[in-house]
Amino acid sequence: MKCIRKIFLFLIITTIPINCYEKLNEKFQDEVYIDLSDTNWDNSFPINVSSGWEFYWNQLLEPTVFLANHPLGNAPVVEFRPWTNLTFSDRKFPAKGYATYHKKIKVQKSFKVKQFSIYFMHLFSSSKVYINGELIQEKGKVSAQLSEIMPDRTNSTIEFLTDQLDLDIVIQIANHDFYQGGPRGEFLIASPSQMYLYKSKNLIVDIFIFGLIFGSALYHLSFYFINRNQRAFLYFSIVCITFLIRIPFLNSKSHGYFIPMRSFEFQSIWLHYVNILTFVFSILFLSELFKSKQCKYIKKIFYVGATLALFTPFVPKTFQYYLNFIYLVVYLIMFLAFSFYLLYKHKKEAQGLYSMAIALFSLTLFCILAISVNYYGIQGGLYLVIGYLFYVIFQTVSLSKFFAYAIESRANIEMALHEESLYALSKQRAEMQLMVHDQLGANLTDLKVYLERKLASLSDSVKYTFDLDHIYNRVVSIIQSLRNQLLYIEDQNLIFENFVTGLHLTLLRRYSDVGREFEFLPSNDFLNYFNEIKIIGKNQSYFLNIFYMLYEVCTNDIKYGRGESVWRLDYVNSSFYINQRNLLNFPIEKQKSNLELKSIKQRLAQLNGTLEVQILDESYQLKIQFPT
Repeated sequence: MKCIRKIFLFLIITTIPINCYEKLNEKFQDEVYIDLSDTNWDNSFPINVSSGWEFYWNQLLEPTVFLANHPLGNAPVVEFRPWTNLTFSDRKFPAKGYATYHKKIKVQKSFKVKQFSIYFMHLFSSSKVYINGELIQEKGKVSAQLSEIMPDRTNSTIEFLTDQLDLDIVIQIANHDFYQGGPRGEFLIASPSQMYLYKSKNLIVDIFIFGLIFGSALYHLSFYFINRNQRAFLYFSIVCITFLIRIPFLNSKSHGYFIPMRSFEFQSIWLHYVNILTFVFSILFLSELFKSKQCKYIKKIFYVGATLALFTPFVPKTFQYYLNFIYLVVYLIMFLAFSFYLLYKHKKEAQGLYSMAIALFSLTLFCILAISVNYYGIQGGLYLVIGYLFYVIFQTVSLSKFFAYAIESRANIEMALHEESLYALSKQRAEMQLMVHDQLGANLTDLKVYLERKLASLSDSVKYTFDLDHIYNRVVSIIQSLRNQLLYIEDQNLIFENFVTGLHLTLLRRYSDVGREFEFLPSNDFLNYFNEIKIIGKNQSYFLNIFYMLYEVCTNDIKYGRGESVWRLDYVNSSFYINQRNLLNFPIEKQKSNLELKSIKQRLAQLNGTLEVQILDESYQLKIQFPT
């Protein structure tokens, strides 16, 4: 289903601009004069009339020549493409030069005033447009003297009124500096409303793709600010930003809606420097992502290339455009080749690399397509924008999977280290217990036996003089305390294996040592909860806090209570309920000053719980509730 959605989205993006204009019927493809008088201009898409143009090389013919219907010989019929791509009888045309393109279109059947709109991409490099003998548009300076040519390569939208049946279109073009000469792209004719709709659809595509890439740039930039160690996100966000800078200068040239349309020279230099930034930060992104030794050498190559490319705008224009184009093609191939090499080298790390491979394949396909059609003379900006979109989307997915896998691996390592540290601590604790039992316990026992023998052989006066009875009692007390402490450590180890059993044994031992009766009554829900949950990692402190709190309750009961102590433990609606009941061993009037519940309240506050004490005559009842 997800794959179908992606394909559907791709079709929408690519078919919107493709279906925005109509192509000529095949019978008109090579005709200089075409009849479009049956067209309903108010409702029809723009018509592309880029085929069937008369071509006059090294001639700047005035429209009067064509209007007079003088025979001009057999002029070749070409498409609205750069003359550098034309070949006639093994003849190739140089970039420097000038030419005239001519075409005639019948647009209506009767003589009435009607408004039309013509749209075409920028020409190489200066031009004059005549319609029915009238100069409609002039960009730059057209001249037969190459040194006098002044370029102006911006898109053209021409609106005009005519009452003629035919449109006689003459375009004079002259080029001096650029490595291509002549027209390019589509030559569209339509009503002004339909032409506006066509341009709006192209603009919608640019805005849609711009928004997606902008969102991706913000996402990765914010992730970097959250985690400054992950510089790959910073580098990729900068790459996305360089794509964003390009988009307004491609396809619909949307930057003209916000700022005055810039000259072709400015756009060329501006985009050249953007290309340098893209390649530099793309290779930094790869080196940060893969941490490969080869990245160091490749980075140096990209740095050297970027440094040299900084100075290409200062060379003569004739060479400048060639050098910019060579830099773009060479380093694009190097980047793509190195990217695929890193993917192959790290193919065992499959997480996210398949998406990255799709991203690179998409970028390669659309970049090659855009460069090819641009060189042939067809507008390739749309394909380049789509390539950016696919690269950013799949690279974002790849980056998310890659670092999700890295974070998961790190978490697993931390968990393994934590478990290892717990095992080591448990082993150390067991060894300490054994050492205490074998050495300190044995020595204290020997001292106890020695004192028993001496007490039996000494007189009462000697015993009284050295207070041997007191020393003997202290040794016995220390041995008992040591024994209780070792048992307490065992109880702590046990609660991590089975919390209820460990708690039960601890309380039972405490009450047995003081000769008190004890009843432990956990509910089935309470038992089931601790049978299902594992006490490990971060939740250990939570359950230790419960254990210490209940241990304090037991200590408080032993200190101030008497008779049988009844404990009821329950688990209801994600909350624990502890009910402890016993008798008091002091008068009722002293109960408030002697009961020590401060430490219990402090631990309970950490558990976000509540405590309630009920005293009736000499009966004492403690109720504790806290959430899981």
